Amino acid sequence: MKRDHGFTLIEILLALLIGSVVLSSIYGIFSTVSQARNRLEAEGDVYHQARIFFDRLGSELGSIRVSPLGTMAVFSSGNDSEGNTYFEFNTERISPLLQRHGGLSRVRYEVRQAGDVAGTLLRSEQVLLADFTTSEPLKFFSGVEDLQLRYLYNGSWQESWSGKNLPQLVEITLTLVVDGRSIPFRSSFVLPRAR
Repeated sequence: MKRDHGFTLIEILLALLIGSVVLSSIYGIFSTVSQARNRLEAEGDVYHQARIFFDRLGSELGSIRVSPLGTMAVFSSGNDSEGNTYFEFNTERISPLLQRHGGLSRVRYEVRQAGDVAGTLLRSEQVLLADFTTSEPLKFFSGVEDLQLRYLYNGSWQESWSGKNLPQLVEITLTLVVDGRSIPFRSSFVLPRAR
């Protein structure tokens, strides 16, 4: 009796099952890698924004105007009437577009909350040596969960600051939200002293 060579129905079904398991495993791996890549790109953007913020802030605080101008405190911070966290100071480092109007400005950073969602960090600037109004606040970035400031003065930490003197050190903690996860950033700045 001559037997035909070929695959039985069981062998074909088993091959299809093994093939589908292999393909679904490969798809799962690619899906996981794609999600990880997207998450890392989003986190990379947030780290880049935070670095730019701290670099700019460090430059402005390094050029802070130590002596007071008029009745305004050299450096002040706290919460405004709507509960938004802010800090502002006089600096000799001003935006390039405003340099032709004078070398001293009042810079204000504030976080505006919109209900329960993460807030937006805004920056405004007012040239003090020319008759200009304060610039419209510009969006620095959104997704701000929290902004905290602490001040070191004569060996003790304080939670708020206002006055004609400067603290010796400003510590800023900025917490940003990325894909539902909180990422904290912290930096400290030594302020120049009056001579």
